[in-house]
Amino acid sequence: MDAADGGGLCQTPALEDLYPHFDFSTDDGGFVVPDGGSVCIAPNDGGGPPPPLGGGDGGGQAMLRDGGGGPAPPTDGRPQTGTIGQVLIGPANVFGRFADQRMPDVALNGGVASLDDFARTRPLGTNGRHCETCHGDQQGWTTTPSSFQERFDDGITYLTASCSIRVATNQTATANDELEPIFRTRDGTNSPRADVSTPTARRSAYSMLLTKALIRIGLPVPNWEADFELVAVDDPYGFASASELSLFRRSPLMANLRFNTTLMWDGRETIPCATLTASLRQQAKDAITGHAQGAVPSDEVVTTMVRGELGIYTAQFLHIDAGPLNEDGAHGGPTFLAQVPFYWGINSFAQIDPQGRSYTPASFTLYQAWRDLPGDSSRDRARRQIAEGERLFNTREFTVSGVSGFNDDLGRADITATCGACHNTPNVGTNSEGRLMDIGVSDETQRTPDLPLYTFREKATGAIKRSSDPGQALITKKWQHMNRFKVPTLRSLAVREPY
Repeated sequence: MDAADGGGLCQTPALEDLYPHFDFSTDDGGFVVPDGGSVCIAPNDGGGPPPPLGGGDGGGQAMLRDGGGGPAPPTDGRPQTGTIGQVLIGPANVFGRFADQRMPDVALNGGVASLDDFARTRPLGTNGRHCETCHGDQQGWTTTPSSFQERFDDGITYLTASCSIRVATNQTATANDELEPIFRTRDGTNSPRADVSTPTARRSAYSMLLTKALIRIGLPVPNWEADFELVAVDDPYGFASASELSLFRRSPLMANLRFNTTLMWDGRETIPCATLTASLRQQAKDAITGHAQGAVPSDEVVTTMVRGELGIYTAQFLHIDAGPLNEDGAHGGPTFLAQVPFYWGINSFAQIDPQGRSYTPASFTLYQAWRDLPGDSSRDRARRQIAEGERLFNTREFTVSGVSGFNDDLGRADITATCGACHNTPNVGTNSEGRLMDIGVSDETQRTPDLPLYTFREKATGAIKRSSDPGQALITKKWQHMNRFKVPTLRSLAVREPY
């Protein structure tokens, strides 16, 4: 069989040899993996994000049940109070593909409903969408073009309490709403006015979803209160204007959320001076009323969703050449990730962080133990190569200049840095200080013909910028924030191409 790892499609060795404890005689493997593709751990009873496990402050703990007598994650001897989560892995999911989830349950109105219920079986609004519509566990809790293409061309099976349902394909659907719920004109088409009356028309209308997994986000330009204005629009789909720009973006990961200091690519769901839980609650409400076209959800529904998603950790746990990524002293996979300490500003670049610790460029230390592995087997060589990549990430220096959100915020025109200067959260790769930066991703020089191009002018100086997405500037209304976006996480990359 073929399976995807970080380097593309490769011929795999026998899965039974690589994962001897896995039962390949059943469709789902029937095995609860102690360090599988995703780990679901409920947050502590306080309703906030789980505290650091195996280090740092906080009293809440969680343990992954391995079902086979394997060791529990280290807890520094402190009591374990978190709810237990299980992870199941099927044969098709072993290499960079992630597990079927069993979410922590929360009592609702005398009954029990879990995030799994909202993720897969209970529509969130009026258009049939679930959490997993845009945050698939098989795509690292985000979306990929191949997933959308499969849904579009082949239909998709939903498992409910009583039956399985395969929705219509693009060719068999007699109306657009017979398609899987991501394919709606609300934000799935390139324009809300797109023609979706025929299979050919629909393929054109959903081209950004199908080729790049990009959802259309519609946001207005705050002309009267911003220090900039929109002066020109070049939209290949003939819709965008100052009242609603068409901004094409990937769905953020619905996992590893404890390490987030910014919600959404432009930060629009980050509530200033509030907890992460508060911001996630607001984001859940906006997703239901916006993307799912539903009514404002109850507090119980929002609590269930936020507590559930805060307990999801995802990271690649197996490599086709290197094998399990948590052997011989390495710390790949989500179980270790769930224990990584974190606080706002941890490992702040070029300064002392809030807990008095100095910055270190060695922000990833997962594979240090593999650097000097003996042996000359293909697996040993692959593991040393992974360790070398980590070393280069931590040590290779380059000069950063002209990056809005970095050079200007730090007051230095030229900065000698490594990758960890921006991806500074240890063993995660997010930015612990919530920095949003302009590294040119939406600059006019990167614009492709299928993207709109907007021309903005600073009111005070008349300066001009052209961009396919102004990013944070639409939220803060500040010219200096034009084209800034959050720093993405670097875990679970292999499953969610393109980048």
